Amino acid sequence: MLPNILIEEQGLRDGLQTLPITIDVETKIEWVNMLIAAGLKRIQVTSFVNPKLVPQMSDAAEVIRLLPKKKDVVFSALVLNIKGVERAIEAGIKHLSISISASNTHSLKNANKTIEASKEEFTRMVALALANGITIRGGIQCAFGCRYEGVVDENLIYNLVQHHLESGVQEIALADSTGMGNPYQVKRMMQKVKQIANETPVALHLHNTENKGYANVVAALDAGVTQFDTAFGGLGGCPFIKNATGNIATEDTVHLLHQLGYTTNININEVSKITLAMEALLNKNNINSQLHIQGLMYKLVNQSNIKII
Repeated sequence: MLPNILIEEQGLRDGLQTLPITIDVETKIEWVNMLIAAGLKRIQVTSFVNPKLVPQMSDAAEVIRLLPKKKDVVFSALVLNIKGVERAIEAGIKHLSISISASNTHSLKNANKTIEASKEEFTRMVALALANGITIRGGIQCAFGCRYEGVVDENLIYNLVQHHLESGVQEIALADSTGMGNPYQVKRMMQKVKQIANETPVALHLHNTENKGYANVVAALDAGVTQFDTAFGGLGGCPFIKNATGNIATEDTVHLLHQLGYTTNININEVSKITLAMEALLNKNNINSQLHIQGLMYKLVNQSNIKII
């Protein structure tokens, strides 16, 4: 029997952070409730980052305050430095994603630190979060390639995984931030990472910049990965990566998984309602929604003459 696949919805964080408009808090909370109704059990709702650089996340504390009380749903936030951890502790979030880049150039652009400086701060960030009862996912950005530096040494990735584990994280996540990864590479590396992580859960965060995201999902499944990050409508992208495009879409990924025989307990019809609302919002503000919404299934599930398996 095929395992259940755990999906972490990141549309409210990664999906919104590059938009040319800011979504109000009330709408974000409405979408959180819609995602819960759709069956999502893990939702990354915001990030505690510099509001001047990422104004879409300037309401992080307010979002956390207004989250519904759901014991069976894990809400998380992204942090990149000690100040972010401190803000997250004050806001009361109980699960954090602490991520550093495997590319020195991207690290300097994204966090204003070298990889070595980021590793040192990462250890302090994890210790501070754990001391305050927060569980940690340790992430590695640009794990499969960098737009600035090209190929990233795989041994560096494995060393960072070991570093994260020794720091005390409860999960490991590799991110194809640039969408440069290919299926052979993803399968090989995820098999190795799972060996290093042993019993520690391993997740994969994929972007579809080069239209290989869903092929990489299948490759990761073959490697035994059962946890993926997605964003409704395929929104998202790092503000500090050239020509970055969106995440793999929640609707498309879940549809693929269901066709392959996996279960997710997620209703893509319900998820697609959020994507349609986003499409309407972008069009209302004279923004070409096709530049931001990369997924396809949200349209198909809302055409009554199309049968969805």
